[in-house]
Amino acid sequence: MTASRSKWLVCAVAIAALAAPAAAQWSSDKPPVLGPDDYPPVADQDSQAAAAPAGTGSTTTSQSLPPPSGAPANIVPADAASPPPPAVEVDSLGKPEGPPVGTLETASGGLGARLWSGSDRGRVEDLLNRAPLAVADPAMRDLTRRIVLTRADAPPGSAPHAFTTVRLEKLLDAGFIDEAGALASMAQVEHDPEFARVQADALLIADRSADVCGSDTATRDSSGEVFWMQLRAYCSALAGDTATAQLTRDVLAAQGNDDPAYDALIDDVLNHRAVPPGAIAHPTAIHLYLLQQAGLPVPEVLSGQMGTAANLLTLRDARNPARARFEAAERVVMTGAVSPSDLKVIADAQDLPLSKVASASVDAPSLPFFMGQVLLRRAATIEPRPDERARLIDQALALADGQGMLPLAAALQADVIATIKPSPTNGEFARSFARALLLAGRPETAARWAAKDPVLDAVAGLMSSDPARAAAAQQDMSAFAAGFTDPHYTVDPDRQYKALVLGIADALGLPMPPDAKAEATAVESQIWDGKRPGPGTMRTIEELASQPDRRGEVLLMMLDAMHQQGLRDMAPDVTIDFVRLIASMGEARAARGLAFEALAQYVPPPLPPQPTASTQ
Repeated sequence: MTASRSKWLVCAVAIAALAAPAAAQWSSDKPPVLGPDDYPPVADQDSQAAAAPAGTGSTTTSQSLPPPSGAPANIVPADAASPPPPAVEVDSLGKPEGPPVGTLETASGGLGARLWSGSDRGRVEDLLNRAPLAVADPAMRDLTRRIVLTRADAPPGSAPHAFTTVRLEKLLDAGFIDEAGALASMAQVEHDPEFARVQADALLIADRSADVCGSDTATRDSSGEVFWMQLRAYCSALAGDTATAQLTRDVLAAQGNDDPAYDALIDDVLNHRAVPPGAIAHPTAIHLYLLQQAGLPVPEVLSGQMGTAANLLTLRDARNPARARFEAAERVVMTGAVSPSDLKVIADAQDLPLSKVASASVDAPSLPFFMGQVLLRRAATIEPRPDERARLIDQALALADGQGMLPLAAALQADVIATIKPSPTNGEFARSFARALLLAGRPETAARWAAKDPVLDAVAGLMSSDPARAAAAQQDMSAFAAGFTDPHYTVDPDRQYKALVLGIADALGLPMPPDAKAEATAVESQIWDGKRPGPGTMRTIEELASQPDRRGEVLLMMLDAMHQQGLRDMAPDVTIDFVRLIASMGEARAARGLAFEALAQYVPPPLPPQPTASTQ
């Protein structure tokens, strides 16, 4: 009894010495655990140490300790021409915001320090929550990324969350690991536990060794939550303070929060070993960080519990089994976080039974997106008959189009399309293949399939750097303009598509024949069939576009509308208006990218039934 009471008193004193409040208890709904068999084999430590390159942040090499100091290379330097940051401000709810932070200044792709100055805070947060950052559409994703990373004052007004917290969560959910880590290393929001945790998560997942145990994670020294105590123990051990490290681990154990996998990973890091830690019952960003520091891959069973960022760490590591990398990719492919080049490497590494490949056309419609694309791609790759190969790829594109994933499927399948030559027997696939090649940024190859399609031939010419292609596009646009004056032109199924081409070329300021430019003004003033935001939304967008201090708000409104309505089905006049407004706001590159995606994706609605002689 005396010994037991003494042990209890030691633990109590240790807890008081650490000044830690009661730790949060784990949920009784325990997630799956990891075992040693879930980790791929790794080389012995001596051979790894000999082969490992210098540097930090790699998921494929073991790390040396202590970590190097100094600013990471991926942070964009502050723009010397930018105004100095204002003093820390407090909103009406009393939440401190800290000085403005962002990795993008105006000179490096940012949208200006006044991006949010005239916007309501609640409105901006609502738009950010809906913003198309975790999407497979590259143009929307890139513009949204630049908005989120711009260094600018937070929008004024009350809010339940720090603005930087919202931005960091958005970046992590979309798989922008390095960008989230860089932004987290710059940010300062005092007395905000929610921000402190998100900031620490971003630094840990991004493997930012120079920041993880610095002032950015000072909460570890005062908090009694398990997460912070684990980080305290690690940082203490790393700094050589073995007494604090051991005491903290003893307190965790006394509270019933001991974590053998965490202990094993710390030992790996400190002793320069790479031994799989066994089961991880409650994985957090700390475990992801320690795995990277120990030179161990993040296994698929772990990333399956932890979201986009963890899945990216799994699929990018070639030491993981091909199937594990595939499963991780499938879970996040819809977010656009995985590059097409990475997806193709993962797809081509799969060992698929010939029986599965043979039935690809039958099975693909019922499979998840990536699996369906991989099966059809493999079947087309080994198919010796060109027309059958074309049919398989056309099916892959059609499935993706129905799922709103055509840009990604186009990037995945473009190299296979390039092996197929247009012929009289595969003409039915011409428009599908031309659209895909345009989306994949291959206008010259697309022009082969668009030779008999004036609309897509014009689009290929507008996108091409070939003077001959550009001249052909001029002729096509003149023909479109002449057609609009023909009273019988209303029965042309591509009439709306041609109007979109003329309007987009005019909105981007591209060279146009005088007759085409004159007709573009007329078609832009018409109300065309298709999906569109409500009239109130359009009026608001047009009013706000000229206000520099609300640029972020109006850009997010347009991005939200394009994402919700879809560039494929949006009314031509709406698409043209958006492209023109974005270009007028100084975002010519973004306007061009969205415009060309719209031109490649657009599908004109079917014509209404035409009256016959008997009904006239």
